[in-house]
Parts: sequence; C-alpha cells; structure tokens
Amino acid sequence: MSAFDAFVRSAPLALLGSVSARVHEVTTVDEIVRRPLPVSRRIGFVQARGGAGASSTAGYVAALLARRRPGLVLGVDASRGPRGMLWQAGAPVGSSAAPSSRRRTARRSVDAVDGLPRTPSGLYALSLDPRGESRAVAAAAGWFDEVTPISRFFDLVVTDWGVRDWRADLTDVVSASRTVCIVARADRHAAEEAAALVPAIKDHPDRPDVVIALVDVGDAGRAAPVTVGDDPTVPVVRVPYDAARSGGRPVSSAALGTRTRIAYARLAAALLPLDAPSVPRGAPPVDAPGPAPSAADPGPSERRPSERRQARGRDARPAVTDDQEARR
Repeated sequence: MSAFDAFVRSAPLALLGSVSARVHEVTTVDEIVRRPLPVSRRIGFVQARGGAGASSTAGYVAALLARRRPGLVLGVDASRGPRGMLWQAGAPVGSSAAPSSRRRTARRSVDAVDGLPRTPSGLYALSLDPRGESRAVAAAAGWFDEVTPISRFFDLVVTDWGVRDWRADLTDVVSASRTVCIVARADRHAAEEAAALVPAIKDHPDRPDVVIALVDVGDAGRAAPVTVGDDPTVPVVRVPYDAARSGGRPVSSAALGTRTRIAYARLAAALLPLDAPSVPRGAPPVDAPGPAPSAADPGPSERRPSERRQARGRDARPAVTDDQEARR
C-alpha cells in the first residue's frame, strides 16, 4: 500500500464516504500522477481575473508532481506576482535562477538544471522576473527564450502565467502549453467566464487540452456552481476553501486539510494523460548526446503546425473524465 493510500485510509469516514471506493479512486489518481511519460509535457495555469488562486494552485500542484514523480519537474513563474507559484511551492526566499550559458546550449539534464534553485519537494524553480522589477506579467518571448532550450530534459514544465487578457496574449499561453488549466473562483459568474474561454482555446491550431479548476478562495461553500459549461471533455476540479492558505507565508501541503490535498491530487491527475504509454525499457536516457531527434524532441515532420514554427515538442493526451464526486 502506498503512502497516499495510507493517507486516505486514515482520513475521517464522514469526509471520505465509502473507504473502499475512495481508496480505489485515490489509488487510480496516484497511479496516473506517477506514470512515466514518453515525452515532456507543458502545463500552463492561467486566470482571467486576479484573486482566483492560480499561483497557489500551480505551486501546490507542481510541488506534488515533483515529489511523486521520478523525473525532473520544472516550475516557471511568469506571473510576476508578489506571491507567485514558486513562493507557494516553498522556494527559498531571495533565491533566483543564476544566469547560465549551459542552460542555453543544454545537451544533458545536468546542463538544463544548472543554476536553478530547488524547493524541498524537488521542484526546480525558474522565475522570469527574479528581481521583481515589474508587476506586469512576463512576456511570452522571455518564456520561450528561457524554457525552450531545456524543456525536453524535464518530465513536466509547469508555468504560472498569472492574469492574461484573452484578447491579447492568451494565444501565447496556449502555444506554450500542451494542457491549459483555467483557474477561476468557485462562483457562478467566474465559472461561466472560465467556460466561455474553452472554445477559443480549443480552436487553437495545436488543439490543447483544457482543465478548469474552481478555487473556493472566499469560503463560498454551497454557492459554487454544480455544472460548468457543456463540454464533457473538459474536467472540472473544485478546490475547497482552506484557511491555511490565507496566511502571509507559504504553507506546506502537510498543513493543508485532507479535502484540499485530495483536490490537488485530483487536479494533478486531470492535467496528465489518462493512459500514456510507458517508456520502453532500454530507451536511451534523456541526457544522452547525439544529433538525432529523440522521443522528447521529435523531428520537424512529427510536430504540429506551431511546433514546426517554434520548435516546441509536446505529447498527446486523451480526455479525462470529470470528477463526479466534486459535483455533490
């Protein structure tokens, strides 16, 4: 029995309902979170309005993935907020990625992580505005300059894009993400606003996957909507209110409530492929040198339109079913 199973077995029955059903669900979630990926995957968190909890959600999910996955996970803060995802994930105060020519020309994983600080969960941290000189969100061009040379060495690249105007720069977010997580407050208006963005994102030439995270940041409770949108391929995961998140300092996942930790695990699983093929045994390591394209960096003929233009390799993902329990 995994540590995650033991965690669920120890949770209150009134909270989890049927223990056997919940253990089965969380075991499945844990298996999805730990499953190897054949190629690097890019996940982007974005919110249409401030105060929805995108940074805390991205930070906790990225830390969870880094802690539970065997491969490398990179967290990128493009929000330029005072409490971005890296702060939420526990990055050392005042730490920032040191400039590195090795990262720009990386040929091995040791080059890709050169100069990057690491959080207690094992998450590698890259801030696109380490000095905090501007409160405006980071330009997408900076993301591609810093992340594209090293992304293939990471299992996952999780980016907090902050608040983005869908009329201006949401296209850049979509181009940089294989999966887009729209974070919104858990109220009717915000949920409908998030659902309205789904068609525009899915109409992008890259056809990214979309997940909606509804975060209860104001203890709305029963005011949260029961249904969101009409697209059955878009999972909706609800993150409950947790007073521990409202403090003025980062909080470890162990200090969060049981329901909150389970919600973050569900969200992490929804952001990953449900049935990704395993990496074949005997496959060359990701940092093996050589000019030939690898599975993590497909050749130009295998890339989608924008990937051929911008050399952004990503993988495919089938739809993940919605979390029915969260609708109760």
